[in-house]
Amino acid sequence: MPDRRGNLLQVSLLRLVRRGAWGHAGRLLEKSHPADVAQVLDRLTPADCTAVFNLIRSAEVRAEVIALIEFSARADLLLALEPEVAAGIVSHMPVDDAAELLRELPRATADSVLGCMGEDAEEVEKLLGYADETAGAIMSPEFLALDEDLNAMKAIERVQQYGSHEASFYVYVVNDHGHLVGVLSLRQLIMQPPDKLLRDVMTIDPIRVSTDDDQEDVAAVVARYDLLAAPVVDVSNKLVGVVTVDDVIDVLREEATEDILKLAGTTTEEVTSPGMFRGAWIRFPWLAVAFVGGFAGIHLLSRFEDILTETVQIAFFLPIILAMGGNVASQCSMVVVRGLSTGRLEVAHLGRVIGYEVGASLLLALVFAMGLAAWAVALGYGDQNFPLVVALGIFASIMIAATFGTLLPLVFTRLGVDPAIASGPFVTTSTDVAGILAFCGIAYTLL
Repeated sequence: MPDRRGNLLQVSLLRLVRRGAWGHAGRLLEKSHPADVAQVLDRLTPADCTAVFNLIRSAEVRAEVIALIEFSARADLLLALEPEVAAGIVSHMPVDDAAELLRELPRATADSVLGCMGEDAEEVEKLLGYADETAGAIMSPEFLALDEDLNAMKAIERVQQYGSHEASFYVYVVNDHGHLVGVLSLRQLIMQPPDKLLRDVMTIDPIRVSTDDDQEDVAAVVARYDLLAAPVVDVSNKLVGVVTVDDVIDVLREEATEDILKLAGTTTEEVTSPGMFRGAWIRFPWLAVAFVGGFAGIHLLSRFEDILTETVQIAFFLPIILAMGGNVASQCSMVVVRGLSTGRLEVAHLGRVIGYEVGASLLLALVFAMGLAAWAVALGYGDQNFPLVVALGIFASIMIAATFGTLLPLVFTRLGVDPAIASGPFVTTSTDVAGILAFCGIAYTLL
């Protein structure tokens, strides 16, 4: 239903815009939900996206829409506006969303927008001071923090007075120095007797993250402990912000998208940069690795020219053997990369990981080796050793692929390199070369 509504809005908007019915298009946008508008903008060309965005009159609605845009270049929408207009939009955004958006702008433009925001710029500038993709960069500085000596009645009064924050999921309890000492949910708070002190009912030593923790680690903490928000503390344990579950969802989606694209040998930049020349340049290094690996395969095949000429049927089985190896390598590497990214697998568990992946591949290799050998016999290919050659060839290819697909991501992790990088062209290319060498070597030996 949401997709249908978004599709209908997109068709209606484009029809009105191309007819020049700007007034009708603007009124349609005013009646639409910001999330639907953001979804439509993600599907439009840059020119249409800017034209439709400029039809939104309310700075508050513009702020909601631009915060929800996922794929379109949000920075380009602000760059097309005067700094004063852009500042009006950013001022209506939650502080963490505003800081994230300004990070996407050129430094000079971001400074100009901040200069036009007045007092609203102070909290945003604090978040911009933290490193990218850390808890400090994505946290919200708006939270409920109450003194541990308050009783429940006074605490509820404070919540009613100051509890309109975006992150009002929990009440965080602090001491006189602002250090985090406990937490309780709003439900827990209202269920307490009026004279009960917070220090007596709070959960002591709550789960927390530090400002310099990686955002992926923060997301893992929120997911592991089933939190709606995670408190963020500085080096002195002073409460400085919270990371809410909506920000965690964004982080998980971004990290998953990034890993998937790396597995395919590209980056998130290609998704947000539609230029074909830029896209080609992003893909070039990864394809160059596969290209060079292909030359290595050609060289290996040329070294076995005699056996290929004498038993030409060998060449018939190369595609299936290499394809099976490539697929097994991709499966193993994806399982390992995903396990490493979610924290379910660790390099310290090397033996267990290899044992599982190689063991599962061993069973598959036996099944497909027997199937390929039976097929070779049924078709009457080669001499009596030929079915054994193709069976051993596919068996060796699958086992080599499983080993490479499992080990390379782990090795890259140990070296401090993103394991997703190892799971694209590097795994498939090395698997193909090793598979050719193994198959042709077996054929040379037995035939």
